[in-house]
Amino acid sequence: MSKNIDKAVSLIHLSKKWMSFVVLVLMTIIVAIAIVELGIILFLDIFDPSDDVIFLEIDELFRIFGFFFIILIGFELIETVEMYFKDNVIHAEVVLLVAVIAVSRKVILLDLEKYEPLAIIGLGAIIVALGCCYYLIKMSFRSKSV
Repeated sequence: MSKNIDKAVSLIHLSKKWMSFVVLVLMTIIVAIAIVELGIILFLDIFDPSDDVIFLEIDELFRIFGFFFIILIGFELIETVEMYFKDNVIHAEVVLLVAVIAVSRKVILLDLEKYEPLAIIGLGAIIVALGCCYYLIKMSFRSKSV
């Protein structure tokens, strides 16, 4: 009976490894497509003949910077899945880093007139909480290595 359970558990671990690999490949493809799309958008915005301005306008810059942050989030998610694929452990530091980048993207692209003051205070509380968590995790790793 114990031998059958061990076989089933090892089969489940093997299938999890393969599923993680498939997710890693798919996420890499999605990020690569996003990079190509960013290049196309940037090219079209810079060389737009209907636009009188040589440089990018503010709304175009915000849209492009938002796209950069989305790609950075994709890189961090790929790293998270890669670490899970190698170590079979989800690293809280990387997950928190993805959350910090996502919230930073939101703050940078935030239009203050569209939100209630309480929502902005809530976003500030999220930023402080994520920063504290990241700091505590970094300090715990530092104390383990000393």
